[in-house]
Amino acid sequence: MKNNFLIEYSDSFSLNKKIDEITKDIKNDAVCTTYDLEDQELQLVMEDLDTYSFLSNKKIIVVKHIELLQSEDNSTKRLLKYLDNSLEDNILILVSNKLDSRKKITKDLKNKTTYLKLEDNPSSIIKNLFNDYKLEDGVINLILEYTNSNIDAISSECEKLINYKYNEKIITREDAKSILYQHQVDENQILFDLIKFIAIKDKKNSLKNYKRLKDLQVDDMAMIALLESQLRLMYQVSLLSDKGCFKQDIAKKLDIHPYRIQKTLELLYSTNIDEVEKLLKLLAEVDYKVKSGAIGANGCIEMLIISIK
Repeated sequence: MKNNFLIEYSDSFSLNKKIDEITKDIKNDAVCTTYDLEDQELQLVMEDLDTYSFLSNKKIIVVKHIELLQSEDNSTKRLLKYLDNSLEDNILILVSNKLDSRKKITKDLKNKTTYLKLEDNPSSIIKNLFNDYKLEDGVINLILEYTNSNIDAISSECEKLINYKYNEKIITREDAKSILYQHQVDENQILFDLIKFIAIKDKKNSLKNYKRLKDLQVDDMAMIALLESQLRLMYQVSLLSDKGCFKQDIAKKLDIHPYRIQKTLELLYSTNIDEVEKLLKLLAEVDYKVKSGAIGANGCIEMLIISIK
């Protein structure tokens, strides 16, 4: 079991960091291979595990989308049998970002491996990345704002700041503002404004922000997904807020960063839960029409804006 791992993760940055920790002692001497069960058969993994390598007697094998396994498949049974008597020279890492704990295969894998669930905390990740740096007050919040607390974006933008101030080891708010990826900020802010103007039924400014997003190469289907996600969050936050929950309580209940909850509460100042529910239904209708072929995807958000009453 000690060389076999099952990792449940929410972002690739935390996953890659954990894999590096697990494999650091043999990484330089081992043959490393990654398989993805979305387009590769588990049988290939099993053949690799059972085959001697001429390059090294040590192997690191990472298998993505392990949640796709089915208990009744022969290859799955072969994997479970291997886990009962695995080779010491192999490190097997099974990964997924959406394990179903109710499934028998999930329970079997957890029993036969070292199970790790990676809990991401954006603020802690930023602090760890800047371990040798001094950060001016407010820098962490700026990074969270500019990246929308997305861990992969945080990793990318922090790397830029680290390289930019490599010699001084001091990062100010102005450094952060000048280096952080402004395109992402623009996109997030424009989307925020689009939702706000849709919520208050300001068609003119809604169309203006829609066109700005199109200029940034954001397609209509992506906007539908983003709008639906934010409107559902608004609905949940409104319900919890009406029950007397404070921002930190809501963030904890929904497992979402407090900054995003604060921005959502700001959106709710301009509307109410009934209007949010109407918008969700309207969005669902547009989404259905696109997927059924009744209307084209391109321009469907513009149609939604025009149809708001």
